[in-house]
Amino acid sequence: MGLRAALLLAVLLPCVPLSFFRPFIGVICWTIISFAGPQWYAWGAAYYFPCAEMIAIPTMLGFVVYSRGWLRMVSRETILMGILWTWFTITTLVSVNTPLFAAHSDMTMYRWQFISKVLLMTVITMGIVDTFARLRILVMVTAGCFAFYVVKALPLMITTGGGFRLYGPPRSMVEDNNDLGLALNMTLPLLFYVWQTETGRRLRQLFFGLFIITIPGIFFTYSRGAMTGLVAVMTLMLLKSKQRLVLLPVVVMGLVLGLVFAPPAWKERMDFTRKGAALDNSAFSRLNSWQFARNLAWDYPIFGGGFDTFTKELFDRYAPNSNDVHGPHSIYFGVLAEHGYVGLALYLSLVVSCFASLRKIGKHARRMGDEVASAYANAFGFSLVGFLTSGLFLGRAYFDYYFAIICCIVVLKHVCFNEWRKMEQEEYMDARAVA
Repeated sequence: MGLRAALLLAVLLPCVPLSFFRPFIGVICWTIISFAGPQWYAWGAAYYFPCAEMIAIPTMLGFVVYSRGWLRMVSRETILMGILWTWFTITTLVSVNTPLFAAHSDMTMYRWQFISKVLLMTVITMGIVDTFARLRILVMVTAGCFAFYVVKALPLMITTGGGFRLYGPPRSMVEDNNDLGLALNMTLPLLFYVWQTETGRRLRQLFFGLFIITIPGIFFTYSRGAMTGLVAVMTLMLLKSKQRLVLLPVVVMGLVLGLVFAPPAWKERMDFTRKGAALDNSAFSRLNSWQFARNLAWDYPIFGGGFDTFTKELFDRYAPNSNDVHGPHSIYFGVLAEHGYVGLALYLSLVVSCFASLRKIGKHARRMGDEVASAYANAFGFSLVGFLTSGLFLGRAYFDYYFAIICCIVVLKHVCFNEWRKMEQEEYMDARAVA
């Protein structure tokens, strides 16, 4: 066993009983394992060690035994997630029992099991994170996990003059540069609003620095989808944030850092004005996959083809170019092909519900003068915008990070309205006492 593996186990093993007796510790450990992936930097058997399961199981058991947070798990978003998961289950069963889709039935079942675990842990986290203090810690840990990838790669980005392309670790959820760019776009608003709302000087300095370096970090994923998401997120933050006068010079600083170190290869890849740039091989592959999804959904509009339906056999039948086999290249076309129009409608309903909840939180926060709650609502909303915009060109519809943001929205809504209700009751009682 190598040193890294030994250190990993030395930290992990004590967390197993702690996760049972203190489920919130389990949530934080599970977040770090899922998003930062320390196990991916270990060698030997530890690389394949089921770290997430070791933490998730005692955390769930601890929640069942010790928590009284079942009612916190009931919200419009959790109900929609339950309906969506039910539909995923139905489309999976239909797919594995349809002869045309039998070739990828094993992958369909594997993907369903994986997503079911993610959704289950998401709902459990909603019940465990029962205070704003816990939510604050969860947000900082989540944002820090993804900012870690930029910090780790920063020396190489500088020494290579921007020639280093930023990837996540192998076998991780952000192994591909496009996926990492998507995750960093979702992280950027969290870093900014933690910086704005924290009172500790060192924490503010830390998250300010992470926010600054994440902007060029998105540049050097070399992902055009990520750049599209970056433009959308930064534009909305500038338009909607009260701190736009603070944000503008910070954004300019981050953009300048990115452009200064941008090599010719990056500029050429991002130059959509040159002849043929907008329709290179990658773009043609996207168009081919999108047409495949539409053709498949035309024949199977209700149930789609089930998870992982983008296969060679089906491309031969439904794609304009059967030799160009790729994934969905879009969260929307991916859900359409795999779960039909019903699945896409349910998926988008969950998105709309999240934005409606954030609008409600923001409206009440302004009325109550709660600037921190308003800032966190903005952070989660802009993070969703980053996911939905970058997701136009990336097939990450079931991204763990997306469901983590939904979890944070549900928790924020619960803790804020509980606190505001108590404040209004206290004001009412004080008014009656004076009268």
